[in-house]
Amino acid sequence: MGEEQQPTRRSPAQLRRSAAIGVVFSIIGLYVVLKLTGGYQSWQDLARIDPMMLGVACGLVVITWLLDSLRMRALIRSLGGDLSVLGGMRISIMGAFVSSVTPFDSGGEPVQAYLLTEIGLNAGQSSAVIAVKTLCNALARFTLGVAASIWLFCLADFWSVPRGMYYFLSFGILLYFAVFVFSVYLVSHPEKISIMVVPMVRNRFTSRLFKVETLDTVLARIEHELLEFGLALQDFIDNKRSTLWTVMALSYAWWITITIVPAVILVGLGMRPRFIRVMGITLLFYLAAAYAPTPGSSGAAELGFGVLFSSVVPQGLIGLFVTVWRVFTYYLNLLVGGILMSFGFARKKSVTQDHHQTTDKVSHDV
Repeated sequence: MGEEQQPTRRSPAQLRRSAAIGVVFSIIGLYVVLKLTGGYQSWQDLARIDPMMLGVACGLVVITWLLDSLRMRALIRSLGGDLSVLGGMRISIMGAFVSSVTPFDSGGEPVQAYLLTEIGLNAGQSSAVIAVKTLCNALARFTLGVAASIWLFCLADFWSVPRGMYYFLSFGILLYFAVFVFSVYLVSHPEKISIMVVPMVRNRFTSRLFKVETLDTVLARIEHELLEFGLALQDFIDNKRSTLWTVMALSYAWWITITIVPAVILVGLGMRPRFIRVMGITLLFYLAAAYAPTPGSSGAAELGFGVLFSSVVPQGLIGLFVTVWRVFTYYLNLLVGGILMSFGFARKKSVTQDHHQTTDKVSHDV
């Protein structure tokens, strides 16, 4: 299984350590937001938040788990397999947990691919499912992000950010677009991988910072994943186009759902936000923060989100708003995903112990 087995190398201790690091960065980010906005008194408003709106926000996050499950279910069924809705939600949540504790949110997809092999898919099928799902998700974010960028930047009369944040935001968005377009080009022209990617990863500068073996491993993984993307996508385009359209529609629904969460929280705080504006700003945030190096973008997420909404949310409420948003979009994934991961590790440990006991008994009897 090679690459697909990589996620299993992360031990429970490593995941706990990564989660702790992510939480620390998140708390620091929230502290800085509260310090800069003077929002300590806004916690008095916590008791006045409409509980119904909090329930709606939580429900929207659950719907994103459901939509992700439906994407995997559609792809797996087109390959002749099957996945229950609840089973897909479990895999989605566990992938979201690992994404939340790994830099660049990079660990979720490999874990999901590995978990799919546990329900009967072979390595190639699981890689194809996650590759197509990831590409459709990225395409939906890309197209919605382009629309949001054009709309918000052309209508700056009702939305503004500090000049420094404007440049940082522009850089983050351009970086995401550049990486996306570059990735699509490499998927379409896999023969260019060795020509264009190798010099970027393995050169005189990177050789001073990393071992040659490490760089070779990175290159092998990039090449493997890009080839999987290309082969899986071509197969679905040629033979399963209707499934591809279904997954694209579900991906758009996923992004629309997650960007409604901040608007619902603002309603719960007693405001009357323009939903489209809030959703557009949230989309820009997810584009600009796509390559934040901290686990789950912690720290950068809190600070960036607070600054982006500084002209929309009253200053005294920004800290509370960012905290509640982060509770639903980050800490909820950590909590539920952590519980599921713990049960998963406990079950595997129990199965392993039973296997060893059975093996020892057979050996003794022999």
